[in-house]
Amino acid sequence: MSNDALLQHLEGLLGREALIEGRRLSVVEILREGPALVLRETGVTTLQDNLYGQSRRHAPRHFQVPVVSELGDRLHPVARQFMSGDEAEVLDRMLFGH
Repeated sequence: MSNDALLQHLEGLLGREALIEGRRLSVVEILREGPALVLRETGVTTLQDNLYGQSRRHAPRHFQVPVVSELGDRLHPVARQFMSGDEAEVLDRMLFGH
């Protein structure tokens, strides 16, 4: 499996939204390392500190989720929420051969 082919499939997830555990999340970036998805929470902001530890602005929360679960034999359940059944099947074959 080529890492470039995997990343190309994952790029199709950019901009997708899902409601997970009561949070509206959207995919904003794909990280090569892992690979992982960067998710942004929509509609909720937190205070963000500047370099001096002073709260200066409200910013959306971000989460990093691996594509592969910690068990290493399946897609991470949160990442899976952003995929159709067909997309998950393709990634399962690419990553795990099933």
